[in-house]
Amino acid sequence: MNAKVTQPVVGFILLLLLTGFFILPASNPSKDYDLAVVKIGDTWKVVDANDHAKTKVKVKKKDTIVWSINGTDAYFQFPAELFDAVSSADSLKNGYTKFVKDGKKLKLKVKDDAPAGTYEYAIFCTADGVFAEGDSPPKIVIE
Repeated sequence: MNAKVTQPVVGFILLLLLTGFFILPASNPSKDYDLAVVKIGDTWKVVDANDHAKTKVKVKKKDTIVWSINGTDAYFQFPAELFDAVSSADSLKNGYTKFVKDGKKLKLKVKDDAPAGTYEYAIFCTADGVFAEGDSPPKIVIE
């Protein structure tokens, strides 16, 4: 009798699986964020590449941030061990610094184990010998 009861139960569970009843919600896909280092007036700024009025970026673990450098060479300095390089060309020296030439990009991925929080970072623009502003200094919020 147990075999007869088990077969309908197994069949019912298979039917539920096939109809998608037990499908788990997908985790949020990672996103790309495009930032630009540009001179606005007399000030170097870190801004959203598509909306120069936005200076703050909120990201999640595994998201990718791309900084485009326009009009200057730039030295980046981040808090240690927040990012992974997307390619070997983007690898950070000692895990937290990078020199990027004018017209180039820096592409970094937020590490899976990056602690949530607000992090300040620095971008030194060689063209005028000054640091870029964002929220003065620029910040990244990892949620």
